Amino acid sequence: MSLGLIGANGSIGTELSFLLKNDVDIIPITRNQLGSIFLKHYGFSCRVCDVSKKNDAKTHLSDLDASVILSYATDPYSGRQTRSSQKINSDIIKNTIKFSRKNSTIIYFSTIRAFSKDIVPNTSNFWMKSGYEKEKINLEKLVLSESKNNNKRAFILRISQVFGDNQARTNIFKSTLSKQKINVLVDPEKKSNIVHTVTIKDAILKCLSSKSIPGVYSLTNNPQWTWREVIDYYKKSDSIIQYNLKSNYKNNNKSLIQHDNSFFWNLLKSNKKLIKPFLYYVSSKYEPQIQKKLSIKKMSIAISDLKNKKSSHVQEYQNIKSYIDNTDKDHIDKNKIFKNLSDNLTNKDIFSIEEFDFNTIPGPFLNNLANTRTLLKNIHLDIF
Repeated sequence: MSLGLIGANGSIGTELSFLLKNDVDIIPITRNQLGSIFLKHYGFSCRVCDVSKKNDAKTHLSDLDASVILSYATDPYSGRQTRSSQKINSDIIKNTIKFSRKNSTIIYFSTIRAFSKDIVPNTSNFWMKSGYEKEKINLEKLVLSESKNNNKRAFILRISQVFGDNQARTNIFKSTLSKQKINVLVDPEKKSNIVHTVTIKDAILKCLSSKSIPGVYSLTNNPQWTWREVIDYYKKSDSIIQYNLKSNYKNNNKSLIQHDNSFFWNLLKSNKKLIKPFLYYVSSKYEPQIQKKLSIKKMSIAISDLKNKKSSHVQEYQNIKSYIDNTDKDHIDKNKIFKNLSDNLTNKDIFSIEEFDFNTIPGPFLNNLANTRTLLKNIHLDIF
């Protein structure tokens, strides 16, 4: 069976290409030559085309038994959703469904945020949703309607955090949890919504089966892992983990370890419920002006943040100096002094990510998915 991965040069698409290569005739599809270099180096028969263009889609998709749409266009200047990027996303879906082989299967990667405030507590309650959330909901509807009109089987997989050998989030967890002591601000028994790439691969293969019923499905590890299970899987054996609920934790000038998108998120926090969603609706001719204003705001807040961090480090240095100066070093072992300081600094490490606040994703889930732990034991991608 021939399976095309549209947007295969992304981190998820690249890893899935390696995971699926022995199960199907995998065909990575990238928008340009640069995006295909890595995969071609490892022997994949990549197709370079812009699926948002009808001629490219007709030429490169007509022989495919199934297509997985991972590609998601955003404005290259801001990384957010605009009128222009909306059209690209829409065209990718329409062309993929229309020009793929008759009776083919379409698998679309959506997001947990399509559940809106039922999952993400800080989602706006106003009529103007975030661009990402709004766009994904609309694209889901488009996938279902276009597939019905073209007699294609369509599966929509709603996914949250993705973990795997080639995923940045995995490296962040490993690095953060390699410290000696760390406070994790989450209820350890709370269900996480994470999914490993091995389970995504398993879900894709299940979708290709004629026994699977097309529709919209949630996708997590099987069974769902608690946050304790996630932390235990990635922490070092000698790391000491302490769990605290955010509501009970007092901020005593302690450093906060955030995920890779948190800094950008915080920069725009003051206007994320209004300005960012507004970009989704505004005419494309106003996009440059709005992006310029947002960039200026981003830079000014970033400068302020750097000043605050510098002030914090100066205070930390003064606290340490004062601690040493006030210690009777003639009666106390110096090694013990610095061990206490080291322990104190280590205890300042706090691990908190936005997803800790997410509610547990509801179903429905695909049937008969394999146990994620079993899949992880049997598959190793040394290439990453």
